[in-house]
Amino acid sequence: MSISSALLAATSGLSAAQSRIDVVSRNVANATNEDYTRKTQELQTRLIGGQAQGVDLGVIERSVNEGLLEDIRTQEATVSELSVLDAYLERLVEAFGRPGDNDSISAKITDLKESIQVMSIAPELGANQAEVLRAAEAVAQEFQEITAAIADLRKEADSAIADTVELVNNALTNIDTLNDEIAIRKTEGRTTADLEDSRDKYVQELSKYLNINVIERSNGELTILTGDSRLLLDDTKFPLTFTETALFTSTTAGQPLQIEDGLPGTATNPNISGEVSARDGELAGLLRIRDTILVEAQDQLDTLAHELANDLDTFTINGTTAVVNLFVDAGGNVPADALGNEQGFAEVIRVNPTVTATPSILVTGDTGDAANTYVAIGSGDHRIANAMLDAFQATQTFVSGFGLTATNTIEGFAAELVGFQANQHATFESQLTFETNYRDTLVQSFRDESGVNTDEELAKLIELEAAFAASARVLQTVQQSLDELVNIIR
Repeated sequence: MSISSALLAATSGLSAAQSRIDVVSRNVANATNEDYTRKTQELQTRLIGGQAQGVDLGVIERSVNEGLLEDIRTQEATVSELSVLDAYLERLVEAFGRPGDNDSISAKITDLKESIQVMSIAPELGANQAEVLRAAEAVAQEFQEITAAIADLRKEADSAIADTVELVNNALTNIDTLNDEIAIRKTEGRTTADLEDSRDKYVQELSKYLNINVIERSNGELTILTGDSRLLLDDTKFPLTFTETALFTSTTAGQPLQIEDGLPGTATNPNISGEVSARDGELAGLLRIRDTILVEAQDQLDTLAHELANDLDTFTINGTTAVVNLFVDAGGNVPADALGNEQGFAEVIRVNPTVTATPSILVTGDTGDAANTYVAIGSGDHRIANAMLDAFQATQTFVSGFGLTATNTIEGFAAELVGFQANQHATFESQLTFETNYRDTLVQSFRDESGVNTDEELAKLIELEAAFAASARVLQTVQQSLDELVNIIR
């Protein structure tokens, strides 16, 4: 080997060792950074005239298992959706009460039945009549409070959708910016490893919000699509759009989630609520809560309130009709027993003011209604009270079960309603625990494979320091040889 060749080899070796030491040092410094992936810099033999003349540095690259990263994104969307469902359903269960709780809607309906039982023994006592009205008022108030809680939860979910849409669009903007920078650097032959780490952080964040598919193009840019293959980001961004609803009642329908399709005019932007809610991610959970789960809970509650009012309105006793109408709407009416009439009734149900003003109607059955033909046999007539108890104990046909048994007793339907919410929450809670553990396992595997192992990096650092020292010794030897050559010439 000539002196010039040795000089080239030594100087390139020093430069390579120094650069690689810098890469390893940055790896060690970022060992606790969860968004950082291990970097490596390979060497290439420098050929001059067909002969090896030192080494050239390769581009700094990441050590990333893209398949595992994709699995984590998919699992992150699943966990995020279940987290939303678990949080909202826990509060829904608190509103309905849990099975066995004394303050659940089921317990309060049972309390009403028991107060009627007491009145049936001594219907003439004003205290017994007052207790029935107190229990009935507690039932009506509970229906209204649960309805208000459901409306509040739907409004909260609606606001969260608006906030999440903004986060989605911000993440798309950041990914788009990094796409451009990465494409430029790749064209220039420069490393993009750190930029790709930053971009992956935003892609990971995006995967929490909705189910996505990610495709890397030949220039290093990412194309991002929804789970149903709608473009979110390519050369152009296609942001989500959403209009928040100001107020929710028991019958309010929330606004749709849309995506800009690039066509002129907002009217063309398609509604993707169904597509998103059918998959995973926070948006899916929020849409399911707002438009499906809470709506179903409200329907079930309305059905129970509607049936209760219809069963405690009029009674046929010995061929006569006793009109009590214990529960009515804001207009003083009992909705007809037909599908559709139950909608929103739990929000307006109240104890009949006429009965409240004259509690003895619970015995006489005379509300002033023209349909009333019943005549009580004195103040101790217990026939209406017994008819009320029969209504509680008889199997009723509800206008719809909305996920519950439509043929049931009033108490049975109420108990099933409370249990349904608790069981639904328990199911999602169990799924969340399982999916979170699986997600954590994937993340740990990714970190083991793509993260920084400080022991390995420190061992590599020792090797590089030795290589640096060896190149320095070669350079020193070359210098000594040149000095001796100069001395000989002199």
